[in-house]
Amino acid sequence: MSSPLKHIKQALGRRLSLSSKLFLRTVYSDTISTAGKVARFPGRFASRAANAASARLGIDPFGVKAKGFSWETPAIAMGDLNSVARPPAPCAANSAAAITTSIIIPVFNKAEFTWQCLNSLLQEVDLSTNEIIVVDNASRDRTAEVLAHFANIVRVIRNEENRGFVDACNQGAAAARGRYFLFLNNDTEVQPGWLSNLVETLEARPEHGAAGSLFLYPDGTIQEAGAIVWQNGEAHHYGWGGSVDNRRFNFAREVDYCSAASLLIRKEIFERLGGFDRRFAPAYYEDIDLCFGVRSLGYKVIYQPASRVVHHEGATAGRDVNKGFKHFQVINRGKFEEKWRHVLQTEHCQKNLKRVDEAAYRKLGPHVLVFDERIPSPDRDAGSARMFMILTALTKWCHVVFVPFNRPQGIEYEEALWKAGIETADAVDYRRLLKNREVQAVVLSRPTVAEAMIGRIRRAGKNVAVVFDMVDAYFIRLDRESRISGNAQTAQESERYRKLETRLALASDLVWCNSADDKRVMAAQIPGKQIEVIPTIHALHDSGKPFAERQHLLFIGNMAHRPNTDAVHFFMRDIYPLVERSLPAAKVFIVGDNATTEILAYASERIQVTGYLPDIAPLLQGCRVFLAPLRFGAGVKGKVGEAMSYALPVVTTSIGAEGFGLVNESSALIADTPEPFAAAVVRLYSDEALWEQLARNSRRLVAENFTPEIISETINGSIKQAIANRRGIGKL
Repeated sequence: MSSPLKHIKQALGRRLSLSSKLFLRTVYSDTISTAGKVARFPGRFASRAANAASARLGIDPFGVKAKGFSWETPAIAMGDLNSVARPPAPCAANSAAAITTSIIIPVFNKAEFTWQCLNSLLQEVDLSTNEIIVVDNASRDRTAEVLAHFANIVRVIRNEENRGFVDACNQGAAAARGRYFLFLNNDTEVQPGWLSNLVETLEARPEHGAAGSLFLYPDGTIQEAGAIVWQNGEAHHYGWGGSVDNRRFNFAREVDYCSAASLLIRKEIFERLGGFDRRFAPAYYEDIDLCFGVRSLGYKVIYQPASRVVHHEGATAGRDVNKGFKHFQVINRGKFEEKWRHVLQTEHCQKNLKRVDEAAYRKLGPHVLVFDERIPSPDRDAGSARMFMILTALTKWCHVVFVPFNRPQGIEYEEALWKAGIETADAVDYRRLLKNREVQAVVLSRPTVAEAMIGRIRRAGKNVAVVFDMVDAYFIRLDRESRISGNAQTAQESERYRKLETRLALASDLVWCNSADDKRVMAAQIPGKQIEVIPTIHALHDSGKPFAERQHLLFIGNMAHRPNTDAVHFFMRDIYPLVERSLPAAKVFIVGDNATTEILAYASERIQVTGYLPDIAPLLQGCRVFLAPLRFGAGVKGKVGEAMSYALPVVTTSIGAEGFGLVNESSALIADTPEPFAAAVVRLYSDEALWEQLARNSRRLVAENFTPEIISETINGSIKQAIANRRGIGKL
């Protein structure tokens, strides 16, 4: 983009409201979409004419062939194995109990694929805690030579005859020592994060019984993004031929089944089911049957797109269903239909390719759309951490679609949402989402977003419950800031937000506030409206080092948030000179994104201005006192809750303590002016008994009031009630 155009875009970005930006983006998107449809029409007409001519006359009228997949098995040169160094033996696991995952690979010939598969595993698998078992079904090519090359890292089971996929997998499982079994085809190449993302998916929730990967063709297009089983027993590879950039295929979700070409399952579930059912020997439909068995025990099968494999489909068994092993695909479908007829008839969709997106996601229940300014970056600000927790809580009972207006950070933050099972979409698609999804509720986070969307939502979905998530009450925060700064413009901004937030709250079905203090103020503005407190949410963490091994002072906060920059200036200019006299050896760590030039200027040997740190746990577990000298703000302060979740005692102000129920001298030290604040810091830094008391009590406060388990009940209960109220059904 040229410099003048860039400046124009930036100027418009500053001046236009979010609603105006959305309008312009929607017009642009609709224009591009219409132009694309018009441009594609002649091509579609010509393509249909060409296909008709080809079918009737056996000719290609344009003299070219349409682009398609190459079904030829690629040649993979292994070269002289003797010239390649053998992999060293891994550090042995202490016992079978130390093995996390047993990777089980059945093979029959195709040594070049086995070579490629094992080499990819070397880059991905920690062999000190995982094991690789290869079951060789009497291969007649160079497979034995390949396996000998990997003898240091692979356990090999050799059969005298080809026993097929089912028996080979069961053999491998019988010899496996891991807590998880991972069945893998030898015609695959695993990609970075393949194993860890599958294991983390099962460990995330106890109801997750099995998890499968995203399968790609060698050209990078999608082969399978989870799979569907239609009511007639036919399997459908969802996403076939699609792009990995399409968000529809990139979020984890519950599915009918995942292919055993890369499928992780809990050992105890596999054994309860008796392994792969031998009625499907030698191969085909055994993995679908296994996944149905997982669900019959009350567990879920999860498609995890963060785990990816390149799959040379058909390299081992071919593709012709009329001959060879592939013929069992037809035979076993009948057996499968007979075994699972009742489940197919009662729980699965009739085959309808127009409903493929609906069938691809097993989770029943409503859709909830959540709109916010940007993709949450939980490691950069407390508001993002809170939003991530809200989205995660909602996934327990509904299909969540997160709709950001901006994506300022890297793709990894959106990928974290996908991995957690949260679908994402563009704001310009809101009409399509409301039209094509069973949307029962919409969460509008922050007043700017709610102002842009609430009218559009009301016009598009009359029965949709609207939740106005205030995050913190902007007008309260700005009013407090104006009282300190004396800035008349800030006072005017506070009044504007008071009117805006009140109007939005009145137009909503449910209001979420960030603290009991915010709720009390809002209740006076909107009497009779349903208001719930959704504070910052904090998982409990390891407490870290004891008092005697800790040192230094810590402040954490995103400096793009004005209360944080003011707090740093207040501490450094008015409080630190008093602290330094008594604690000359104590350093101050100032941690947070978007540090201004003025903040950076404080840096010295004793003042460490770190900027953004991806991992702040070592500081929270190693510093002795947490500082929160906030002079204005609203809602519960995430930095304070985070410190308490690590049992790091806090010195803060009345504003910083707001919403937590903190008691001075019991769960925190609270002081509002420089001298008492400095004295509290010095006292807490020096008094081990006081430190231990505050650490213990503050962590218990978080455990009893602010954990995901506790807050999720309020999130889900309140939104369900808002839906029921909107639909006039009393209770959902």
